[in-house]
Amino acid sequence: MTTSVTSNTANNGSSTTTSSRRRYHQAIFVASYIIFGLLHEFVHVVVARLILPSSSSSLFSRADASTQQQQYEGLIKFLSRAILGRYTLLHIDSNTSDSSSDGGAWMSTTVATSIITHSGWICSLLVAFMLHRLYYVMLNTTKQQKSSSNKNYLMSAEVLSTIIIAAYITAFESVTTDLFGFVPKLVQHFITTSSSSTSSVLGVGGGQQQLIFHCGNFGILLLNSQWINIDGGQRALSMLEKMVEVTMMRGAQSGGVVTFEPSNSGVKVGGGGGYGSNPVIRGVRSRVVNAKRTVLSQGVRKKIEGDNCGMMIGSKKLKGWNDVEFNATSSGSSDVAKRDFEFYNIGGKFYDCEAIQEWLVKALHVPMPATVDSAAIAGMIDLLRVQGCFALSVRYAVCFELGGGPDFKFRYPTMTEYESIGKIFEKELNAFVADMGVQTLEVISASDEMRKNLCKSVRDALKPIILEESKPGGPKSAMSCLEHFVTLDEEGGNLDQFVNATVAAFFDNDLLHTVRIFLKNAKGSFGLCVTTSLDAHRQVAMAAKGQTLCIAFYPRKGVICYGSEQAAVKAGLNYETPQGQSNWSSDFKLVDEDAVRFDLDDLGGEIALLDWGYAGDSQPAVSPPNRGLPVYKLMGGGVNVITLHQENAMNKSSNLQKRLVALENNEFIKPLLDDCSDPVLADIRDIPRVLHNIQEDWQDVGLNRMSAWHLNQCIKNRLRAKIDGSIEDHAGQIDILVTGCEVSLWLAEQFVADLQKCFPKLYVKAVSSNKLLGLFGQEMSMPAIGFPYTTRGMEMKDPIVLIISHSGGTFAPLACSNLLQSFSSSIFAVCSEWDTQVGKQLRSIYTGGLDLLTSRIFSTEVGVRPAEPCSVSVVATHQLLTNIFEHICMTIISDPNFRYVTGSIINERDLQTLERLNVENIKALERIVGVDRKGDPMHDLLLKKEAELRAAGDVWSEHILENAKAYIMTFIYIVVTVTIGYPLISGIADAAGLKDERYYYITRFFDALIYFWLPQINVMILRIFQGRNKRHRMVGRTVVIGDPCPWVAQAAEAFLSKIFACSYSIAGLNVLSGNPADHLVHRHTHRVVRGSLLVCGRPDGRLTALTTLEASTCLAVNQASSIQSIGGTCESITIGHNKSKLPLSAKAIFLDAFRPQFLCEKLLDETAGVDQGQGMNLTATGNLKLNPVFDRDGDELRSLNSEDTKDTTESSTLKGRAFSFMKKSSSVVEGDQLNSSQHRKRLSMSIRRKSSQEGQEEDGLNTTSHRSSAALIGAYANMEKSAKTKASKVGDHNKFDIDGIIEDLIKEREGVDRYRKIFEEIDVDGSGELDFDEFVDAYKKINPDVSLTQLEQMFKEADLDGGGTLDFDEFVQMAKMPHVDVLGKLSVQNRDDRGLAQVMPSTERYFGEELRKTAPKGTGPFLMSQSQHLVMELYESRIASMQRFVAMTVMFHQMGSRVQNFFPNISFGYLGYRMDRTHSIMRIATTASPVSGADVRDRMVELHLRHKIQKAVSLFSRAYLRWKKAKHGLDSRQGTPFSEKSE
Repeated sequence: MTTSVTSNTANNGSSTTTSSRRRYHQAIFVASYIIFGLLHEFVHVVVARLILPSSSSSLFSRADASTQQQQYEGLIKFLSRAILGRYTLLHIDSNTSDSSSDGGAWMSTTVATSIITHSGWICSLLVAFMLHRLYYVMLNTTKQQKSSSNKNYLMSAEVLSTIIIAAYITAFESVTTDLFGFVPKLVQHFITTSSSSTSSVLGVGGGQQQLIFHCGNFGILLLNSQWINIDGGQRALSMLEKMVEVTMMRGAQSGGVVTFEPSNSGVKVGGGGGYGSNPVIRGVRSRVVNAKRTVLSQGVRKKIEGDNCGMMIGSKKLKGWNDVEFNATSSGSSDVAKRDFEFYNIGGKFYDCEAIQEWLVKALHVPMPATVDSAAIAGMIDLLRVQGCFALSVRYAVCFELGGGPDFKFRYPTMTEYESIGKIFEKELNAFVADMGVQTLEVISASDEMRKNLCKSVRDALKPIILEESKPGGPKSAMSCLEHFVTLDEEGGNLDQFVNATVAAFFDNDLLHTVRIFLKNAKGSFGLCVTTSLDAHRQVAMAAKGQTLCIAFYPRKGVICYGSEQAAVKAGLNYETPQGQSNWSSDFKLVDEDAVRFDLDDLGGEIALLDWGYAGDSQPAVSPPNRGLPVYKLMGGGVNVITLHQENAMNKSSNLQKRLVALENNEFIKPLLDDCSDPVLADIRDIPRVLHNIQEDWQDVGLNRMSAWHLNQCIKNRLRAKIDGSIEDHAGQIDILVTGCEVSLWLAEQFVADLQKCFPKLYVKAVSSNKLLGLFGQEMSMPAIGFPYTTRGMEMKDPIVLIISHSGGTFAPLACSNLLQSFSSSIFAVCSEWDTQVGKQLRSIYTGGLDLLTSRIFSTEVGVRPAEPCSVSVVATHQLLTNIFEHICMTIISDPNFRYVTGSIINERDLQTLERLNVENIKALERIVGVDRKGDPMHDLLLKKEAELRAAGDVWSEHILENAKAYIMTFIYIVVTVTIGYPLISGIADAAGLKDERYYYITRFFDALIYFWLPQINVMILRIFQGRNKRHRMVGRTVVIGDPCPWVAQAAEAFLSKIFACSYSIAGLNVLSGNPADHLVHRHTHRVVRGSLLVCGRPDGRLTALTTLEASTCLAVNQASSIQSIGGTCESITIGHNKSKLPLSAKAIFLDAFRPQFLCEKLLDETAGVDQGQGMNLTATGNLKLNPVFDRDGDELRSLNSEDTKDTTESSTLKGRAFSFMKKSSSVVEGDQLNSSQHRKRLSMSIRRKSSQEGQEEDGLNTTSHRSSAALIGAYANMEKSAKTKASKVGDHNKFDIDGIIEDLIKEREGVDRYRKIFEEIDVDGSGELDFDEFVDAYKKINPDVSLTQLEQMFKEADLDGGGTLDFDEFVQMAKMPHVDVLGKLSVQNRDDRGLAQVMPSTERYFGEELRKTAPKGTGPFLMSQSQHLVMELYESRIASMQRFVAMTVMFHQMGSRVQNFFPNISFGYLGYRMDRTHSIMRIATTASPVSGADVRDRMVELHLRHKIQKAVSLFSRAYLRWKKAKHGLDSRQGTPFSEKSE
């Protein structure tokens, strides 16, 4: 019994000890966990203090914390954040981000941030490893020392094991936060509520930033020595780098620069200009091949600095190396160059580039350096530039004048053999000079007689040598190498030809003449800059043929910039001349003149020689054949410019001064944008400002309005010609032709679709510029397979042409701007600015200088945007096309005859509605991008929509990055476990004391399984911690983009694919697109797998015209989302305005519409209100009538007709949105006031109230805003059915019920006889025409409520010929007009002589309000709402689709930005890429690909002549027919129906 009691007492004591030990270890764990967390955050602070000592005056407070109290508060905040939130805030001066470039700091903010970030997790891991190692040391010590003190060691080891667990947990947290960027939601909440931004860099003012740690052809001529001697050429290199950056948007893959350095020594050179001391030129060529993720401009600059180390002193001329297409690779063996140099004419026969390249190897005895055409051009110049050297002149004569060429089968002489022959010529020249007593060779060069005598002397010297050599067994001489080229046969001898060609080349083939010969015989499209070591000290030749080339002169700076990209030469505007004392004085004197630009005529082919003189010789050095050309003095007379046209372009002025474009003090010239770290984000945030400026500019009398006026006149002239029959009206005829490439073409197709929908009889086509160039611009037409375009099927007879090219430099649209001048003079362009290459070509159509009344350029004023993913340029072009669309519509509907001939179905009320939607669109875009129209960030409370879009982008970026993060986790796990020798299972087993051998193999087996599936395990861990779908496949992701508007899906696909073009393969992305209302299901649903990402734009199904379209879109999304495997499917996101989430979609983003309701929405809301308490009834004509409501006593409270119901809530909202459409100086737009302090409080309360209401509505309130597309279809179908049912119960029509009879006729589609019977009943006097009184009397009998003004408008609408009466044909047209269209024309129309070019926005509270008020009695509102279907469709294509596209760009940018920033963060800045660049760098496709432009000039002349002949034949034919009819006494318009008259 005692034993039992003792035993129980011992057990109780043991349990008490165990419990206290457990609590002791728990306390140790908590304390260790807190200490390790503090240590981790403290490391961040210390490292930041060490590497950025000037960024903060204190470890724990901001730099501006001056008092001890503030520093104490900073310490308290640090401890609370580190202990409770496990994070800290560090304050870094933002100025340090740029100081590194100025030498003021040894490290940039980006690198410092990366080091500070990674220091925390590295330190935490090291602490955990060291403690782990200490644990095993203590354990081994305990085993070796078997004494009583072992208990203390064991107790210490147990405590240490608890501490190690806390250390590893802290290390794991630091890896997930510092390395992988995982942010707990609670911490996100703390940061969001305590800061104004949720990004990792938060602006706090005071010039500081808070970093949150959660554990072509181009060149420069420098004539002013200050650019080199003061700062070592650094600013000059910056200018060159800027030019490369702009030029490489053309698709540069490699590039280089030649630096010429003249020395002070000289040598006597005979020939070209006589004896003179010319410098010995040293050229240093720096070449760079761009890698996938490097920046070519930066690489070129570094290469120049490396190759010219120690040489950046003295006089230098930097010039761009002739790159033509930048296609040469490092090995020189790649054959991927686009062939700009296509053919060359030798001996009257054209040879292609490949044949020329093979021939140059034989002729020059030099292996081909590269297969690119630029090498072939260099070889041809080498053969042609021979002035002053008889050996080279002999080679020239052999290769080009003596039957040589690629077909020649014999061996060409070597250079040594040429020199031996040249000595004969030189000997005779010296003797001739001595005999004639001339002082310089210039005298012989300028005299034809002396040249002939010299040729005779040489011929006499060569003839005996050749005769002696031709004898059998005769001695071999220098001429023996030419035995297959030169003969003395009496009939076929060519010795005279050989001598004459050699002498002429010796005297004439200088730099200018060389380029002239090449350009004359070459066929292709290229821009060239040509110079040699003999000429680089004083002159350079520029040539353009088929591709643009521009030269900018900066007299105040002493700089000349040239380039094939027009915008590149504006780089000189961004840099000032270095100030200081130069090491030497140059000959060039700075002149106070504005900078100007000279654009070479690339259409006809033009050469420009720039000669700045040398050693006091200011006259241009040119050979006799070109001395008659005019010489122009520029740069204050310091530079001579000689221009030479291969063939003048049509209407092109030959006076150089009239062709110069002022670059300074010119409001139409936009300078290049400053560099920024994220050009894609800058473009997106610039959208509201740009669109607002476009709308404001359209209200003013600017260039866009002048171009619109000119377009207005062209359309009127075209329609008048169709009316009078001078233009045949058939399907092959094209009235308006819109052309462009890629995104511009997609926007053009939408523009044409909208225009064709409004005017069915107007023949409008959108055709790719490449198709037009292939059909009409080639000597052998390129067929458009798969498209209905042929040269015969497209009758191009003076069409109105609209070229859409935002850059204004894309090759195909640029070539079309020249080619289409053969068909039409009514050519217009939509560009980013006035100063573009396309604009230059269209301005050349003008006669007598610039005429504003014939302006042809529509400009978005966006300027050059270097980012390849296009956002603001797309949206701005779409916006400008909307304004042009409205203007065209107003021009046509201003005249009844125009409306008839085009079949117009749009009216003025539709345009006013569209303009109201257009104006309100800016507000919606501000909320989407988070920046207002002034460019200022919006209030945090207004950033909800942008935050939602970026949150969706964050989730999808985690999908893309999960493989990369899992790879890093796998790497760390393998390195750690292999290093310490303890994998996870084995380490746990060993720590648990399972040391038996039988457990060894079991633990190793499970560790092997972990190693095998470790990547998948890590992916699953990431998904669990991040709360993402765990059933997705663990492979590369595919994003499918869908939208019912084709241009949205296409442009968004291009945007996203370019964002990820340079991403690493482990974070790559495949992008597809499709139309959910058409082919998305057929093309992509078979590719749906678990984890596919689908984003789809939804049209606004709340509008009756779009309800079925949204239903089709939703059906496609549901079908794709219903394809499941293992319970998983694709992750779909919908973006739209109808706030109804699809059950199978992962997320639905609802955009704010910022527009009034349409009539159908108003009626549906009224119906919903009736259903909830009033009851509803429909009148016979479709009116909504509310049944009487009675109180408890049975008294009627109200009986309201829905037409008279006033929605007070809507009224108050509209009053708040009221705005003036007067001049912009007096207009106040609500969006401009969103940031004012007096509105913030009220706005905040409004948004919170709205959010609360939205939450209640989502819980089940049945309103129009929250109905699904299926529910909306049912509701609208029921309303339409009820309205028609009521209308069908009305009594029979009497014989004078014109409205009813016409309605019956439309339904029954009865023939002309029934119309004739009705017409005769109304025609009381039997005159065969209805006057206004007869029309009014007939209509008043059926509807006495119609006002006389309305009837007068209807009568004028029907009176097409303006004769004051309605004939039978006009009556038939009115009778066939749909009933709702008649209602749409009952409003008062304020048309003036201009045709109301200015569309005034609707001021209705809801669209259709005025229509309901002014409609004749008995007209049902729901039937009236059908008249708005067209403008609903226009709202979808012009406004709503734009908002969805911008929303997608915001979401996709966030995806790309997260992925882009991940790699530099994990690699300490070693890895990285720029998402605003692609590997091709093809921002502007200025290359002649895929269609050549070599034949454009010839085809242009031929087509122009053919067009004139056809026009003359047509004119004579019409005159003959009129004479014939007049001769027989017939009137062409008498006795024929109107339709026949119009034909």
